[in-house]
Parts: sequence; structure tokens; C-alpha cells
Amino acid sequence: MEKIAIIKDLKGNIITPFDLPRADTPRWTANRKAIVVRAVRGGLIPLQEVLDRYHMTEKEFGIWEEGLQDDGASGLMSTHFQTRRRRASKK
Repeated sequence: MEKIAIIKDLKGNIITPFDLPRADTPRWTANRKAIVVRAVRGGLIPLQEVLDRYHMTEKEFGIWEEGLQDDGASGLMSTHFQTRRRRASKK
């Protein structure tokens, strides 16, 4: 029997495809970014679909992923994101 991963957002709520942010999301909160990152990690949505849906680059997604991994919710806040983006552009 195949094991199904349970994916949760920052608040502990289980994520389903219906919980993914809309393609035209105007404001990206830390929780919305976490939902997208965790959905990709958990196999709920393929990375390429996320990149297409949200008009982002793999590098930008990687910054979200790194922020969540390294600093949790605070790593996805806009101030941390801007710092990581600057560092990534210097590489």
C-alpha cells in the first residue's frame, strides 16, 4: 500500500490542491509561500507547474525553499527574502 504524505501549512492545517494560492495572488505572505514550497516538496504539485502558475523562476523558488528550511516562517518574510535575493544575485 502506498504511503500518502500529509502536508501542512505554517499553522498546522493540512494542505490540499484547493489550498494553493491563486495564480494572480497579489500579496505573498509567509504562509502562502510555505504552502507552495511544502506542496512541491510533498509531491502535491510539480515544480514546473508552480513556476508556470506563479510566473517565477527556479532561482526565486529556491530562495523561498532555502528561507523556509533555514529560518522557518521568518525566512519567508519579505525582508529576509530581499536579503536572500541580493545574496543569490551576487553568486
